[in-house]
Amino acid sequence: MSVAKSKAKLAGLVAHRDPGDPDIKAARAQLAEANARAKVRELVTTWPPLSAETKAELAVMILSGDHGAT
Repeated sequence: MSVAKSKAKLAGLVAHRDPGDPDIKAARAQLAEANARAKVRELVTTWPPLSAETKAELAVMILSGDHGAT
């Protein structure tokens, strides 16, 4: 889902539902995911060609959820 659609969905839920509604929590997570996806796409467009090794390292970080990888 795009960032704009995720924002709209969250805004609609927040406006019409109780703050503790689990759908609001899920919509916040979807918005965070959409934002991350958009940031990565923007960043990737500036990269030089990457080696297979670097691509593999990046894939491992993403697939493992390793937020502190160096």
